[in-house]
Amino acid sequence: MSSRLNMTASLGDVPHHSDSAVPCSVHDDSTGDIESELSLLSDIESLSASLGEKFEEIRMIHDLTARLELQDDPSETCQELLEQLIVCVTCETLIIQLDPDDDDVLGGGIQGIGKPIELSTLDNIVLAAMDENGFGSGIGEQSSALEDTPDTNAVSKRRVGDRPDWQKETVIVNHSSHPDLANRRVVLMPIARGSVRLGRLIAIRNSSSNEFGTIEVDLMRSVLMVLALHLMNKRQFNEMQSMLEGTVRSLASALDAKDAYTHGHSSRVADLAVQLALRLGLGDRSAESLQLAGILHDIGKIGIDDSVLKKPGSLTAEEFDQIKRHPVLGYEILKDIRPFRHILPAVRHHHESWDGGGYPDGLAGDEIPRDAQILAVADAFDAMISDRPYRRGMPLEKVREIFQKGRGQQWAADVVDALLQSHDLMLAYAEQRPFARPDLQPQA
Repeated sequence: MSSRLNMTASLGDVPHHSDSAVPCSVHDDSTGDIESELSLLSDIESLSASLGEKFEEIRMIHDLTARLELQDDPSETCQELLEQLIVCVTCETLIIQLDPDDDDVLGGGIQGIGKPIELSTLDNIVLAAMDENGFGSGIGEQSSALEDTPDTNAVSKRRVGDRPDWQKETVIVNHSSHPDLANRRVVLMPIARGSVRLGRLIAIRNSSSNEFGTIEVDLMRSVLMVLALHLMNKRQFNEMQSMLEGTVRSLASALDAKDAYTHGHSSRVADLAVQLALRLGLGDRSAESLQLAGILHDIGKIGIDDSVLKKPGSLTAEEFDQIKRHPVLGYEILKDIRPFRHILPAVRHHHESWDGGGYPDGLAGDEIPRDAQILAVADAFDAMISDRPYRRGMPLEKVREIFQKGRGQQWAADVVDALLQSHDLMLAYAEQRPFARPDLQPQA
């Protein structure tokens, strides 16, 4: 009775009920409140866990996207993705296999991380997983011709045969009696953009681990969507690069056909400019720009009269004025071709002089674009050592004297130094030069 009295007192003023009714009513209400609160706490914990997982997914996708560049090698991109993904999705082995039919564009091959797996075992696992999901047997004729290797990194340089129908579906095998899937859980997921197949992800874990769940599969799918977009952009970028290179080769060939005496000059200037840029500590992008600018630096000569361009003797003042137009003509030819816009300053200004006495705009010192400074030295060097209709190529000692004299006056001093300190480079270019007249070859 005392317990009932205490309970009634704690509730304050309540209507009269029987002794048995009061505690029973209080007990039922309290239990309901507690169960409701526990259920709410469980929902909150579940929501918190779900939000945490989604946050990890978003963070991973953000990090991956921030690292992707069109210049990245697809195999390196895939390897970095695997290194991030295996942290979030516990697996024995994670593998990305790019479409072998795309070898020229995306590189084909396989990238893996985790426990090494033999190629034949991988084939059998994929085959079995497909069979379990009704895709039929056979993964392609290529796989049987490949050698086994216990090293995943070695496997990455090979290609497993492919099935077009596999790319349309995600395959999840958490339980199987198939001998090749014994003690394994497997996910096969296509890497695709629309109807375009690009490859697949293969995730393998031991059957003693948890099943592959919806959250993990969704994470893999989200990451592969980002990868697929990147690979498609990479494919289109490479195709555009190939078209651009074809255009460059065509333009260079047109110039070579116009003036046989300068055949190969543009390519040699481009190669030397790249070497000088690297020796000056400039990056790969500057070197790539100089390669393109070097090939096209004289493209404006297409617009110069043949009688002037091929004249065997010295030029008159009027004829030299015509020659001096070629940097501007080259600029005009290339300015409306978007992929060439970044090389326009080098094409236009490769005949500027450090002291301001060059053409076409009379720029001086650091007003001259850096690529143009380098191109000017490479262009002058090749012109000096090469045969011309009116003279033979100069010996290297003479070339050295001219550059020493023009250092800091006609050409940037540090670029001249980079050339003169590279005697091996100068000698190599002089020796490899295909001289137009053997009897006029210079002496090194």
